[in-house]
Amino acid sequence: MDAAAEAILREQALETFGVCSFACIQAHLHSCRAAARLPEHPRSVLVVLFPYRFPENGPRNLCRYACVPDYHKTAGAVLERAAAALRQKYPENHFEPFIDNSPVPEVEAAVRAGLGCRGDNGLLLHPLYGSYVFIGTIVTDRYWEAADAPLTGCRHCGACKADCPAGCIGRGDRDGCLSAVSQKKGALTAEEQQMLRANGLAWGCDRCQEACPANRSALIRPHPCFDRYMPWLSAADLDDLADKAYGWRGRAVPERNLKILYNR
Repeated sequence: MDAAAEAILREQALETFGVCSFACIQAHLHSCRAAARLPEHPRSVLVVLFPYRFPENGPRNLCRYACVPDYHKTAGAVLERAAAALRQKYPENHFEPFIDNSPVPEVEAAVRAGLGCRGDNGLLLHPLYGSYVFIGTIVTDRYWEAADAPLTGCRHCGACKADCPAGCIGRGDRDGCLSAVSQKKGALTAEEQQMLRANGLAWGCDRCQEACPANRSALIRPHPCFDRYMPWLSAADLDDLADKAYGWRGRAVPERNLKILYNR
């Protein structure tokens, strides 16, 4: 990537980034509505990381990613600004930003861009931030030299697998993953309710991340777009879900989880 593009990213406090070629990930694209926004002739994928880990000084009943403002909106807005500035600098090219709801296989793109390795739990492990990062991408028809690093794995210590409440890591599927259980609609089974109580979180699950050695000294330097840290969810908080990562499910699911946790 050239110096002008790097300066544009740094203006948005995006300090951790890399490039992979679109060809490297093309065979693994996700089928989703957002794929319609891909440039007609994509060549490069700019991958940026949004660290989100905050210092923790008290109890929390939310997984770490849900303690910060909804990354779809906050990090998405940063990506939009960066893409707009890139379009202005390179008007002959197209730049399309994506985060989470994306045709790009984000972890694979990040590994290919030289930003870390894939853990056995499927998450990106960055050398400084561990797995406490959101991954954003900007797909462009502009050519930039790509890292195209090989897909490497973690050290396979087995810690995440041993600590997974659902025992789904290394099984080839994520059926029963507690994070997914906490987000599903409707009534939970007695076993699912017990898993939720044992974990103590009203949304998500951090167990595999907490067990991972790569996170033991993960750098605490959240991106400035995450200007608040809200570790505790109460019933009163459900009246305003506008900028919450769990807001997409509406009130009923987190409210159910709170009742399961606190028998209310």
